[in-house]
Amino acid sequence: MKSSFLSLGLLISPLVGGELAHPVPAADSALRAGSLYILDSTWIDQNGKTVVWADSLGTPRVVALGYATCKGVCPRIIADMQRIGKELDAKSKVRFTFITLDPANDKQAEMRALAEKHQLDPARWDLLNGDEDALLELAVALGVRFNRLPNGVDFAHSYLIAVIGPDGRILHKWTDPKQGPEAAVAALRNLPDP
Repeated sequence: MKSSFLSLGLLISPLVGGELAHPVPAADSALRAGSLYILDSTWIDQNGKTVVWADSLGTPRVVALGYATCKGVCPRIIADMQRIGKELDAKSKVRFTFITLDPANDKQAEMRALAEKHQLDPARWDLLNGDEDALLELAVALGVRFNRLPNGVDFAHSYLIAVIGPDGRILHKWTDPKQGPEAAVAALRNLPDP
């Protein structure tokens, strides 16, 4: 299955005229009932803890992809995720998940430094690093486009914050940074009580 995601990823990763086209692709049809939680991947968080993606079943998540050294859109993505978090009840079970596009360079120390820089509460935030296959598989499923720039350090990538329900289905995609967090917040507030 990973080879099919790899092939699909190679087809969607090129950029058109240096711009990222929207709307982003829909979740891959191979995902049963659209659940992202069937993906077989394992990640390491900013504290060195192993996170088995399939174990997320039952947990709503707000997910975005970026990288620790980004000086472009990534700080905005994190700030917008924080805006969503501020609108939720303090007892909310929502996990905020930032996954690196640069697993070779964003190790535990870099992810922990990113969390400290943005004052991300470890009780609510997971900053994840995984292997290239897991990254590409999830990026394709979410519809995130990315490409390493010629400088070999930076990435061009989609602005996308995904709201994922406890069953792993995508409830909302925030793809336009000009819009506010209202639709994402509404999707989370409309979740049934556990």
